[in-house]
Amino acid sequence: MKHVLKITAYTLRDQLRHKSVYVLFGISILFILLIRGCYDGRYTVNGRMVDNQAIAWHVSKTVFHLIAGGMYLMAAMISMKLFSRDREDGSMVLFLSRSVFRREYVLGRVTGTWLLCLVFMLLLHLTIFLTAWSKTGTFIPAYPVASLVVSINLLFVIACVSLLSLFMPDFISAMFTMGILLIGFISDGGHRILTSDLVRAAAPSMVDSEPALWRMLYPKVFMVQAYADSLLSNSPFHNMGSVHPILNIAIFILLIMVSVLAAFDRKEI
Repeated sequence: MKHVLKITAYTLRDQLRHKSVYVLFGISILFILLIRGCYDGRYTVNGRMVDNQAIAWHVSKTVFHLIAGGMYLMAAMISMKLFSRDREDGSMVLFLSRSVFRREYVLGRVTGTWLLCLVFMLLLHLTIFLTAWSKTGTFIPAYPVASLVVSINLLFVIACVSLLSLFMPDFISAMFTMGILLIGFISDGGHRILTSDLVRAAAPSMVDSEPALWRMLYPKVFMVQAYADSLLSNSPFHNMGSVHPILNIAIFILLIMVSVLAAFDRKEI
């Protein structure tokens, strides 16, 4: 465990040395600050003015999901060179030539990358949370909790890219992982639309009451985000199947990490 913590700390320092991290963070903060004008607007729906609190809820929820989506891509881009860069600059040999097991190296690298992305996303979510509070007085207590819930998706992305990068080119592994997320978003998002009250009332025959088995077993990245959305809205969460999406993703992360450790243990350094 001591070695895992040391490699985790090294990974954080290593990533923070790259100027691109600060550039991305600065651009993200600038994007959020530009959205501040949305909280000052006056909107009319069906001839009635919408109050600031309602505007704050909708804008904050939209930006919450935009930040999460952007962080998935950022996590994939960082993770795709997690091992190849160490192999090229000799850092991997340096670590493993000491009394460090391969599993400790892998766990430390993955954990450090996840913590960096987690803190990055949490800071962005806190920024929009404080912006909504200061501009409209709307306090959304579940915002930080929802951010932590979505962070499990970041770990899934990092683990998946780490595994695929051991067998295919770095960029392809990142794009393949994003394709996995896209399929899940289309499948689970489509199911939520078809089972919504509006569709049930308008076209009952279109409702897919029994989704295919593969859809229920597929990684529930979208449903984890939907669960976070239900926390923000303080509304009921409608799951697909009987397994909670957080448990679903946790199982996938465990299986993928076991595969990463097994594959890396057989890989020549």
